[in-house]
Amino acid sequence: MLISIQTGFPKILVLALAILSCTAIYAQKEKNKSAPFVRVYDLNGTKISKGRIVSVTDSSLVLGPKDKTVNIEVSKIGLIKTKRSVGNNILIGAAIGTGTGAILGFATGGESQFWGKGDGAAAGGLTMGAIGAGVGAIIAIFKKSDTYDIEGDITKWKAFREVMDQ
Repeated sequence: MLISIQTGFPKILVLALAILSCTAIYAQKEKNKSAPFVRVYDLNGTKISKGRIVSVTDSSLVLGPKDKTVNIEVSKIGLIKTKRSVGNNILIGAAIGTGTGAILGFATGGESQFWGKGDGAAAGGLTMGAIGAGVGAIIAIFKKSDTYDIEGDITKWKAFREVMDQ
């Protein structure tokens, strides 16, 4: 037996039931978790590679996109840092701010003798670029990146593997 809205059944209740049934179906969907991005440093502290983790074996770390992988032996790994660097956040914020500011400055620039569209684009790009870099720096402060000291030690490597398997 179907419930008819015309029989006096409240429309709000029907709408609420429809929304709740959709959220219950959506809640069953699994979230795809992407592999973490890491930066790998050698025993001297020099960055030797960066990329997403493809696999972690007993004796090596495999990074990269899946079509172009890099295999790094544990004996060569000194330090592993998760997430991207602070400079990356600042650069992305500055690029987004510069692009947005240049477009808005060009669109709002006047046709006067002293201030044209190009001037508006330059001023908007510089201003918004600086603001975007500041926002990127603020975001970098709150970023939760982890550092793992491996130092070529296989026992520290096993602890890192356990953390990555979770």
